Parts: sequence; structure tokens; C-alpha cells
Amino acid sequence: MSSYDYLNKKSKNSILLKLLKISFIFLILVLLYFFYLSIVIKNRISGKIWKLPTIVYSKTTYLMPGMCINKNKVINMLESVYYRRVKYITGPGEFSVHNNNIELIRRTFDLPEGTVDSTHVLIYFSNGKISNIKNVNNQHDFGFLQLDPKLITIIQSPYSEQRLFITKNNFPKLLIKILLTIEDKNFYYHNGISVHSICRAILTNLIAKKTIQGGSTITQQLVKNLFLDNKRSLWRKFNEICMALILDHYYSKDYILELYLNEVYLGQSGDDQIRGFPLASLYYFNRPINELSIDQQAMLVGMVKGASLYNPWHNPDLTLERRNLILKLISKQHILDKELCDLLISRPLGINHYDNIAANKPAFTQLIREEIQNKLHNKIYNLSGVKIFTTLDPVSQNAAEHAIKYGINNLKLNHNLNLEAAMVVVDRFSGEIRAIVGGSNPEFAGFNRAMQARRLIGSLIKPAIYLTALSNPHKYNLSTLINDQPLTIKQNNGYLWSPKNYDRRFRGHVMLIDALVQSLNIPTVNLGMKLGLNKVISTLITLGVPYSSINYPIFPAMLLGAINLTPIEVAQVFQTIASGGNYTMLSVVRTILSNDGSIIYNSLPKSEHVVSSQATYLTLYAMQQSVIRGTSSVLFSKFPSYNLAAKTGTSNDLRDSWFVGIDGKEVSVIWIGRDDNKPTTLTGSSGALTLYQHYLEEQSPTILNLVTPKGINYISVSCNNSLFCNKQHTYKIPIWVKNNNFIS
Repeated sequence: MSSYDYLNKKSKNSILLKLLKISFIFLILVLLYFFYLSIVIKNRISGKIWKLPTIVYSKTTYLMPGMCINKNKVINMLESVYYRRVKYITGPGEFSVHNNNIELIRRTFDLPEGTVDSTHVLIYFSNGKISNIKNVNNQHDFGFLQLDPKLITIIQSPYSEQRLFITKNNFPKLLIKILLTIEDKNFYYHNGISVHSICRAILTNLIAKKTIQGGSTITQQLVKNLFLDNKRSLWRKFNEICMALILDHYYSKDYILELYLNEVYLGQSGDDQIRGFPLASLYYFNRPINELSIDQQAMLVGMVKGASLYNPWHNPDLTLERRNLILKLISKQHILDKELCDLLISRPLGINHYDNIAANKPAFTQLIREEIQNKLHNKIYNLSGVKIFTTLDPVSQNAAEHAIKYGINNLKLNHNLNLEAAMVVVDRFSGEIRAIVGGSNPEFAGFNRAMQARRLIGSLIKPAIYLTALSNPHKYNLSTLINDQPLTIKQNNGYLWSPKNYDRRFRGHVMLIDALVQSLNIPTVNLGMKLGLNKVISTLITLGVPYSSINYPIFPAMLLGAINLTPIEVAQVFQTIASGGNYTMLSVVRTILSNDGSIIYNSLPKSEHVVSSQATYLTLYAMQQSVIRGTSSVLFSKFPSYNLAAKTGTSNDLRDSWFVGIDGKEVSVIWIGRDDNKPTTLTGSSGALTLYQHYLEEQSPTILNLVTPKGINYISVSCNNSLFCNKQHTYKIPIWVKNNNFIS
């Protein structure tokens, strides 16, 4: 062998050795990179994959035989939790109405107490009551029927991504079949990537001289969503392929598919991304994912290709075209027969209106956060994945929102004023908050007037003053005469205060009941001064007004409502009165469940008897008379048979219009005013009371039947002392007879 050949061979061996070394190093680097990617994937997948939002539910509703609730109320109740009225029921979440009964299939749902199964039910009505509830499956009668709670709101998770995670087994099998047919028909057979699809995409992109096709499998799409950004580049594609292979190696196909179903991007709601089919189903159709029809499932699958382009709110025509294409494709794959396909194609999209999405209750959300902070402090560091079951009643909340929006718009038009409003509805006995509205636009997350607007309460203070007097039956009762004559009081600062009645009249003497029923100022001031300002303040604090809300030093003008309270504080006061003197702290949170289903917090209403039931009975009786013949009498003409109790309130210079309405189950407080604190020209009767009427028209009241406590007797009083006795010589009013005597 010549020296040249030897050197040439040595040179070739050296190059080959270098190439082998480079290849080996490259292989080591690739393996290390794969190892690094494996760690990244495992850390994300094995830990908490997402910061899940907090899901907030309404209270659960119970229906029982004998309950005084008519068929229309139950229909309203079902529709408020998104049950669909159909001619013939076929599945959960549907109901039909036949003569005097309602047939429905109750959904399966999870509660803190456990899972409630789907049930076929018949509800029978007779004489405005539920007469019977029958389980159609086994023909047994229900002692009570529990309905599923409504998803009220979703408290935003970090990164503005919202999703509702459910397991793969809870997805409709047909939805999965449609998805795989359209997006990745070989999903269960490839190893995370499809070489054929990638080659086809590369060829298409080379011909087009730009990236127009991706060729990604579902596994690749999941990797892109979880780990990569949206920038298109060869490096990102390389990472996507590597991570898809790793993901497919370490995790089962079913688990990968489950992650994808809950992760895929399906649109935008404001600043929040709608992630996953379960949440998209609620946003676009107001239905759980397992209740979607085939055409609705097809629409959501069609959005996977481009959720911004095929968005039914913004591009309905394109979305409809895409949905119909999906239906035709699955028909060709024999998933649908042609006749059914043609029927489904003829349907409109049938999407939920954007404004109806159950994800924007700012006043309610703020109340939840505040209560959790006050009661749990730092026991919950973050609310990721937590389920909160609340006291909110969907029917009451819908009625309150409608009353505020409709009523304020009417008042704005009629009075040409920029008005604001707030409303709080609480359970009469438990103190649980059933509805809350923080402004004239209930969906706007601005200043929450129900919790934060401190305004003069005007005549709403009067029941507390009369309650103070009636708590001492040896000195005062409803027939006690009070001076109604010109009055001037010299205050501590030397200022002379001369209050007036609203009608500028003086009556000499009036009975205590008439002074409250007609909301007369002079008798109220006279009574309050005799009782003492400190005693009235003490009653307010006992009823639930925070000590910090009392302005010191106190002046006699306080007796006509010169005290600033928020609507929710006013609701606390009147709830204590309406419950017969039992103070129960207002609350909105019942149970909080962690992501694993364990109970973090459970609330049971606790009440304390703070005021005599006899005195509160007499006060409520007078407030009922206010509806029959007093400042709230307009209610009696429209709702004469419900025995409603009420009190109007107007602050000085007509700056604030207030109303409190009490029926058999709820206490409702409404405030109307202006944010600049200028006069509104509205009284309690001409302003806030009209909104309460709208509320009752949306949700008819329950009869208020007061239970007469021990010691209350009805006695005859002379018409000579009464302002409202007509032609009778006497009439009867309740009196608290304590130790067999009372002051006449």
C-alpha cells in the first residue's frame, strides 16, 4: 500500500470517527433534550395541570307535596335552572306540561351530601298546591324532590382561562366520535404524531410557499396548548413533535383525550378564554355537555378549527356553514343517516344570547369573597377548583335584576334623571341572601351600592323607634296617643330644629299605630325624644346595625333617618324584625368543597332571640296596615290577598328613595338615588316602591301570615282616637297584655 493510499485511508477513518463522535454527541444531546422535555411534561401533567376557576352554584330547591306553589311558579323555577320545555321529554334537563301536572327528567348532579341521580318525575297540582310527586321509574311517591342547583357565576382563575373539568366518561360518546372523525381519526392507532399528515402538510406548505396546513394530531394540539406558544416556526414544530411522542409514551390515549377535551380553546368571553367543551356548552347553549343535541355537538367540534373565526356570537353565518359541513362529513362516515342529517342541517344554531351567560354577577361575587374572608380569613389561600354552594335563589335573582333594569329605565325616562339603584332580598327566617343587585346595570362590575353605598335612610328608621316603645307594654301600645303639634327642639350646638310632617298638617294627638302607618314625623320625634336617643340607638344595634355605622354624637334629626346605612345593613335590621325578633347574621355561603370533594367550610344559620316576639308582632302588624291604608297602599290594590308588610323611606330633600317589603318568605330592600347625592324628586312611594311592584310581578309573593305570640290580645278601641275608622264606633287592634294589664 502506497503512502498516499495509507494517508487517504487514515484521513477517511478520522472523518468517520469524527462523524461517529458528532453523531454520538448529537444522540446524547437529543436524548438529554428528550429527558428534559419528559421532566417538563411530567411536572405539568403530574401536578396541577390548570389553575381551575371557582364555580359558584345557587341553592338547591326542594319541592314537597302540600307546598303552596302553583304550576306556573314551578315552570319558572325549572326554566331558571335551564330545564327546557318540550312536547315530549327524552332526556335529563327536559320537562313537559300536561293539564295539572309537570313531567320532567331530573339531571344527575353532585352536592356536598353526595350524588343525586337522574330521575323521571311527575308533579301533580291541585288548588294552587303540589298534591303529589311520583317517581315514574318505580311508581313510588316522593316525600320531597330535590332539583339541581344553577351554575350562578365563575370566579376568574389566573391567566384569564376558564374551564369546567369533567372526566372522559362523562362526555357524550357521540361528541368524542365526531371529534375524532374530524380532527384525528387514527388517534388510537398512532404514537402521538401522524407521519402521513405531517408529510402531506409539508408538501402543501411547500407548494403554497407559506404555512397553511399543520397536520397536527390531537396529541400535538394538546402539547401546543399546554406547553408552547402560537408562533409558527420549525423549532416550535420540532418541539411539538418531540413532546407529542413523549406524552403518548407515558400516558394513556384516554387520559390524553380527556385532557384535550377539557383544554381545547373554544372562544372568548370578554378577557376570559373559554377552554374545554364543558364550559363552551354552558356559554353557547346554557346546557351541560351531556344534554347537547347532535347539531350542537357538531357546532362545538367545528369551532376547534378556529374558535375566533367560527364564533357563533360574532360570525353566525360562517359558524352555521361550518357546523353543516361537519354534519355532512359524519353522515358520509355513516355516523348519521342522511334523513337525520338533513333535519339537523335545517335547524338554526340556537345559541344562548351573550347577555344571558351565567357568568357575571359582580355584586354577588363580591359578597362571596367578603364573607369567605371574614369567616375563614387565611384558611383558603386560593380558590382554584373550589365549588361554592350558596344561598342565592335563581328565580329571586332574575326577578330582582329585571325589576331594577326595567324599573330604573322607566323612572329615568319619566323624570329625566341619571338614577342608580340597589336591591337586597333575604330569607325572612334564616337570613340567607336570596338576591343582590349592586346597580342599575346588574352585570357591570363597578361600585356595589348594595354593600357600599351609605345613604340617609329617612323613614326606614321609624319601625325601630316604634319597636323600642312597644317593647315596653306597661307604657306603650298601638292605641297610645302621641302629640302631633308644632315642635321645636334646641340641640346641643344651639341650633333650633323644627321638624314638619310631610303634608305640613298637625292633628293634635294620634294613636301610635296611625303615626307609624302614615309615617308621621312629629309624633315619631315626640316618641323618640321620650324614649331617649340612646335607647333607639341601642335597638338599632340589637337589630343588627354595626356599631361602626352609628355617627356620634347623635342628634334628634336621627329620629327622622339622619343616619347613613347600606342597603344590606337595612336588610339585616328588617330581617330581625320580620323573623319575630331573631337576629341571624346575613349570609350567602353555605358550603365550600375543595377540588377533591372534601368540605372546607359548612355554614348553618344560627339565630339569637334579641327582641320580644310580641313587640315585633305589633310592629309587623302596623307595617301590614301601612299596605292596607297607609304609605304603601298602592300595593294593596295589586296584591290584596298576601297580607304584605312594608315601609317607605325618603331622606331629606328627596335625595334617597327607600322601600322595604316583607312577604311570607322574603324581606326585600330597595334603594334609589344619585351617585352625586343630588335630589331625585322621588319619594319612597313614587320611586323604590314601584321597583318592588315589578319584582312581585316577576315573582309573585307568598302570603304573610303572622303567628300571634303569647300575650297578644285583640281589643276594641274608640274611633274618636283613630284617623281611619270610617263609620264604625270601635275597631280591634292587637295589644300586648303583660301580667294581665296594659296602659290605655
